[in-house]
Amino acid sequence: MSDVPQTAEAVAYALMREIAVAEGVRLAGDAASTRPADRTWILETFAECLKCVRADAVKAAPTHGRSSY
Repeated sequence: MSDVPQTAEAVAYALMREIAVAEGVRLAGDAASTRPADRTWILETFAECLKCVRADAVKAAPTHGRSSY
């Protein structure tokens, strides 16, 4: 992992690319997949990934000694 802090958007984009590989969806410049991603797939998948990343960041935030339960 890099020493450079990752933005939520960068992490979401990386997650979206992993999902594309898993689902066999081709993003620009990716010749390994056969089904091209359309605009709707890209926008909806990125939005879902960003929501997950941001939700995970909230859960991982310090509680300053308080229980998170």
